[in-house]
Amino acid sequence: MNSRDVLVRCDLFSALDVVALEWLAERSTQLGLSGGDYLCHAGEEARALYIVMTGHLRVEFGAARASLDIGRFEAVGAIGLFSGRDYGASVRAVRDTLLLRIDRGDLLEFVQRHPAAMLTITREMISRLRRVRFNRPRASTLQHRSFAVIPATPGVDVERVARALAAALHGFAPTELVDAARVDAELGPGLSATKIDSGEANGRLIDYLDRVESQAATGFLVYAADHEASPWSRRCMRQADHVLVVVRATDQPQATPMVEDVVGREVTQYVALVVLRELAQPAGDVRGWLARLGTETHFFVRPGMAADHTSLARQLTGRGIGLVLGGGGARGFAHLGLLRALDDLDIPVDLTGGTSMGAFVSALLACGFRYGDAEQCMRETFVTHNYINDYMLPRVSLIRGRKLLGRLREVFGRRQIETLRMPYFCVTTNLTRGVPTVHPDGELAMWVGASMAIPGIAPPVVWKGDLHVDGSVVNSMPSDIMQQYGRGPVIGSDVSTVGTVSAPGVEGPDPEALLHGRGSGEKISLIDILFSTATLTSETGVKMRASHCDCYLRMPLEGVGLFDWKRMDEIVSTGYDYAMKSLEPVRDALLAPDGYAQEQEDPDSLF
Repeated sequence: MNSRDVLVRCDLFSALDVVALEWLAERSTQLGLSGGDYLCHAGEEARALYIVMTGHLRVEFGAARASLDIGRFEAVGAIGLFSGRDYGASVRAVRDTLLLRIDRGDLLEFVQRHPAAMLTITREMISRLRRVRFNRPRASTLQHRSFAVIPATPGVDVERVARALAAALHGFAPTELVDAARVDAELGPGLSATKIDSGEANGRLIDYLDRVESQAATGFLVYAADHEASPWSRRCMRQADHVLVVVRATDQPQATPMVEDVVGREVTQYVALVVLRELAQPAGDVRGWLARLGTETHFFVRPGMAADHTSLARQLTGRGIGLVLGGGGARGFAHLGLLRALDDLDIPVDLTGGTSMGAFVSALLACGFRYGDAEQCMRETFVTHNYINDYMLPRVSLIRGRKLLGRLREVFGRRQIETLRMPYFCVTTNLTRGVPTVHPDGELAMWVGASMAIPGIAPPVVWKGDLHVDGSVVNSMPSDIMQQYGRGPVIGSDVSTVGTVSAPGVEGPDPEALLHGRGSGEKISLIDILFSTATLTSETGVKMRASHCDCYLRMPLEGVGLFDWKRMDEIVSTGYDYAMKSLEPVRDALLAPDGYAQEQEDPDSLF
């Protein structure tokens, strides 16, 4: 790909006329970086603008601020260059990267020769400053265009996984599979095994892979490694934005040469564990593998199951749909209506999480419960039976909590969160430290129960000396947590209410009004007060939760009490009707192959 083609594809210059593009292309040069190398450091003088031709850059703003990934045909350095300031952040290559460089002097001369071009560039810079994809984590994920599929242990059928992933990605954009056999067929026997050095053969291989990536400008590449550690396997890792380490569920965590290559790499790509796991097969030692690889991300796929690979492809490219459900007592039955609506509209859910009642419903979904089974389980738990009535002398709480935990273990067994096929998390409030705690692993029943433990009503769960209670105390709908996963659009279901307790007819101030039942409203109980205190929200909180969602459903549940268990059918129906009305208009956008992205202002969207 020549310099002019790159400029045409870059938003800053794509609208320029042919003469202006040719002038600028003639004065641009190319610069190669190895994965892990720094392009510049914060505070350095801005001397050039760079456009990514192939590869992937990361802008590092510092420990207190999130990083920003820069993908193909995107520019870095524009603001520093035109403002005369130093670079405001450090930039390094995530993987082997080829850049188009335009020196400051040439760019300033260019705008003097073509003043109309400056207006075009300025408009685009302002536009990018004011608009950014919905969130930075997802914006980074959307930049991932190449994936290396690496076997952790000998014998893993990595070619089959790579082919299945390539087929799934092809549903979004043209996808090329690159393996050693293809390289050898096109360049000559043994060329794929060329060592990474400064030799002629290495140069030929680099040029070839750059051409392949350039030809797949708007699509994806899947690199299939060898069955063992080799020069080609190492090169696959250097060429990829995202490294997928594949193991079988029966494999024990071990320091194989391939694993050591992954752990010892100097580049900064994302790494995920992919576990090949048959339908009824145990998950294996997932925690051990994650610790061995130094990553927190894992996926389960069933060999030969296209649906699993399609979900994997969605999440790897920022198209996975995350469902987050909030807490609110009986109002949480509305989440069941949402599950039914998602089924009826054929909207797949790829990962889920929640707080309190939302933690329960989302856990059912993550375990594979469909709407009907989930509805029956919730009915038996809260309507047919009462698992929150093991009252005791209120020294710590009104109930002992054993019945509810026993019920949760009856439903979920001894499942561990990290073994669920669908990625899942729930949130508790750490009363000791006054912060939310996210639980992506551990016993499912235990942490769902802790997420539902209303302070004063149920006893806290003690873990490592800290007290954990209902997550709604600090985060009644953790859409912010789901957003940080960066895997795609976020659908949020909020069933909280603002100001749930009141005493109409009492002017006051009257400190004994509730004790003597004064006022024209319904009598308020201790449980009402405790629950409302634990789930207190505000319009500001509502707006904040909504801001982290692509599709935010504020369920219309006015007048529904926190313990109106007997109104389950009515609440489910309300949730279904509202979800259908809310989701139908955005369904096609959520499922669009190019990915659904909300825009919002962010002054750091352009480095």
